Amino acid sequence: MLSLVALMLIGCEPPPPPVPGVIERTGEVIKVVNGQNVTQGMVDAQVEQLPANVRDSLVARGGMDKLKENVVIGEILYQEALKQKLDQDAKVKVGIAFAERNALVTALLERTVEARTTDEAIKKWYDDHAVQFARPQAKARHILVADEAEAKAIFAEVTAAPATFADVAMKKSTDKGSAKEGGDLGWFEKQRMVPEFADAVFAGKKGDIIGPVKTKFGYHVIEIEEMRESVPVEEVKDKIKEQLRNEVIEGYIDELKKASTITEPATAAGATVTPAAGEAPAAPAAAAAPTAPADGEHK
Repeated sequence: MLSLVALMLIGCEPPPPPVPGVIERTGEVIKVVNGQNVTQGMVDAQVEQLPANVRDSLVARGGMDKLKENVVIGEILYQEALKQKLDQDAKVKVGIAFAERNALVTALLERTVEARTTDEAIKKWYDDHAVQFARPQAKARHILVADEAEAKAIFAEVTAAPATFADVAMKKSTDKGSAKEGGDLGWFEKQRMVPEFADAVFAGKKGDIIGPVKTKFGYHVIEIEEMRESVPVEEVKDKIKEQLRNEVIEGYIDELKKASTITEPATAAGATVTPAAGEAPAAPAAAAAPTAPADGEHK
């Protein structure tokens, strides 16, 4: 009879708490540490935790081997921490709990940002802040030389055959930075250039060839390729995404706060609450219905 009771008591014992930090060991085995496989799946999981720009930089710099080494070192340290039973230390448990909370909060916010930062939302933000992007810009090529007579000869040459402008720039321009790109200066705003150059360009129109224009650098022959009044949304999409990200997070938190019942504690001022011995902290009551506020009372 006593044996039966003992067996029943054993059967009623709660299961041991899960070991923290356990992840799937899938994919190709790259190392074996004290009998435990360190796999490519573990490395891939580590990569997925990194921001996209960090991942791209890691791959571009050939840092994957170093990352694999770090995963192996992490496995060694992780095993040693468990061996020393640090997962049972009260302070460490608190750290693990906060790490788990932070992971959940981060996942929640990232999912919300992804769902709400759509192409339509980006375009709306762009339209609502159009004044920020209303900046006249020009896209031009130039050929720079030191002598005015040479500049006039180049002007006559490229005016007669506009299609040769880039080739002439590569051969004759003394601005070596742009010469290798056929004199291409890309898109620029008026204030970015010296006044004489900027005034000449922004007084022209698409397709014009201007020159010679004298500046402190020498004599320029300029081809205006494009003109526009605003920076297009495609070129500022990433910046808008970052701005929207902050706004989405702030708005979402405000929504959750308004939907939550937040009250002052019922305990006396300065009182604290401590769980009884062996008692786990209470989990949030998901199914509890909020109490209706009294007349005149607001959440």
